[in-house]
Amino acid sequence: MVASSVVCAEFDPSRSFLATGHVSLDRHQVKVQSVTPSQGSLNVSFTLGKLDKLTRLTWVSYKEHQVVAICLTRGVILVYSPLTNDIVCELQSPTSSSSIQDLHYSHMTNSAWSCDIDGNICEWDFMNFSLKQTFSISEVLENAESINRVCVVEWENEPHLLLGQHSITLISIRQSKQVVKAFPGHIQPVNAIVPIESNSDLFLTSGESDRFINLYSLSKGSTSLVFVTQSPVSTIEIGSLDSKSILAVINDNGNVEIFNDFLNSKSNTDPSTPQKQPLKKKRRQAANQVQTLTPNGSIKISRPDLEIKCPDDANLIIDGLAIMEDSIYYSWIENGNVPFIDSAKWINEEGIFTFNRSITISKSKPDLKAISHTEAGHDIAASKHYNESNAIINDGLTTNNVVNYSDNDEDDEDREEGESLAEKLDKLSTDNNNQKQNPTKSNKKKLTGLTSSLTLTIVLSQALKNNDHALFETVLSNKDPQVIQNTIMKLDPSLAILLVDRISERVQRQTSKFDQLNVWLKWITIIHGGYLSSVPNLSAKLSSLHSFLVKKSNSLPRLLELQSRFNMLFQQMELQKEILKQSVPEDQDDESDVEYIEELDDAQLLQEIEIDSDDEEDDEEDEEEDDEDEDVEEAEDDDSDEENYSDLEADITGTRK
Repeated sequence: MVASSVVCAEFDPSRSFLATGHVSLDRHQVKVQSVTPSQGSLNVSFTLGKLDKLTRLTWVSYKEHQVVAICLTRGVILVYSPLTNDIVCELQSPTSSSSIQDLHYSHMTNSAWSCDIDGNICEWDFMNFSLKQTFSISEVLENAESINRVCVVEWENEPHLLLGQHSITLISIRQSKQVVKAFPGHIQPVNAIVPIESNSDLFLTSGESDRFINLYSLSKGSTSLVFVTQSPVSTIEIGSLDSKSILAVINDNGNVEIFNDFLNSKSNTDPSTPQKQPLKKKRRQAANQVQTLTPNGSIKISRPDLEIKCPDDANLIIDGLAIMEDSIYYSWIENGNVPFIDSAKWINEEGIFTFNRSITISKSKPDLKAISHTEAGHDIAASKHYNESNAIINDGLTTNNVVNYSDNDEDDEDREEGESLAEKLDKLSTDNNNQKQNPTKSNKKKLTGLTSSLTLTIVLSQALKNNDHALFETVLSNKDPQVIQNTIMKLDPSLAILLVDRISERVQRQTSKFDQLNVWLKWITIIHGGYLSSVPNLSAKLSSLHSFLVKKSNSLPRLLELQSRFNMLFQQMELQKEILKQSVPEDQDDESDVEYIEELDDAQLLQEIEIDSDDEEDDEEDEEEDDEDEDVEEAEDDDSDEENYSDLEADITGTRK
């Protein structure tokens, strides 16, 4: 099999969208795009997690819309909505976590059926995203280990399950799980089971690395036809128009092989070119009663002869295939991850098949320059880099004055340093007086703002209509909220949706500009919200912006949690500081406040000694003075006593006489 980055590719039932699962930078990615860009502009991609590997993609009906069921190797089914570019739900069986091999949606049961590598079969309700029932193949078949493909068919007016291993088994699902019929299978495991809608009794099967496609009949329980391809089969598609039918197959070489009117074929060759068959071969076919058919034509995509530089250019791999009415849609990959879609008529207006031979379609290599969106680290949609040779100076100094300015830098600095506070105050007062004398300057500024917003609106309209990325980046570089508001207010409402698309593209490529562009989105929603709500298919047109905003909003709880943790840490640090401050005694001196000088201490000590000796002498003198005073007082007392005594004695003598 030719190596390719595409894991699987599926067209939706209406053939309006193509879902492609491919490997991009060691991660699996799902990309959905419109088949005809003129009818719809859906082109979104979703990258799976590092540990998620997809095995199959299936389109499923959900609330009047189509969603993609992504089967993963870890036993999970992701329900992906291309309109919102987000995962709607995640389904996982409670009994198994093995790799999902296949998922088939049936309108008969209004449910989806999945099978995994361990043989577990689950029925899912996609309206409520719930599990309806589950059972294991070992409960129905003995010695059965795994199921590769599952499909719902109608048998006896009841839905039944076709399970593909190496052989095909028909199982009833309404009553008890019982084997109704068994069909001979392939040497290799089955890789496709395709029921035929125009005839519910028939279905097709193919095996891995097998060139044979078997057409079975449910009523007969045997093989009706065998289609033999040139290379092993990977994908089967059938189509019908009126009474004509077609079987298209993608082989391992990446080419499409076509069987014309396969339901009405009776021989293994084209009726228009009959050939004689050997008698032994006729007898063998009559004994086996199984007819074999070879392809009537094939489709191969190649580069023109002048552009073929390697074997891969001579054979481009077709990875997606679908048939709708009289057209065959096929897809291939360019530059590793860009799907391209083309179509061809398999029947003309006269009812004649157009693919009666091998056809090689030449496809030149497309010029895909905007894949990376950046060039040399700069955004492609941004304006051109600054070129000094093309710059024009409208205001300021010219080159002749640059030298003089640099020479006078030091003088100006000296003058500025030499200015006093009084001089600076004088300058401020003169500036205020000039503003009062010229009040028209503020009015001129307002008028300039109004004219600038009007001019910016005209420039923005031209940039959107002419798809001028450089001019558009120049408009978005304006950061004045008032100018942005006035610009959007004067903008034509019909250009609002286009403006939102352009802004969402830039936000996704450069998330750092979200804060700047958020002002534009806010005023568009406020001013032109009424018009936007009346636009049909608005959710599809704004799906990329919606997914980006959802991712931004999902990160908000984590940021708030981180902010609360930081606040808690800061509060703990402040509390610890307060506790440490309270634990330090108030009368304890800090080391910085205490300074010891030995000489001063010695001098103070000597001074204290001298002061003490003087105090002692003074005390002795005071004591002597006190003693003298006491002696004087005693002498005076004695004299007074003697006088009193003499007076008494005189009185006594007087009385005696």
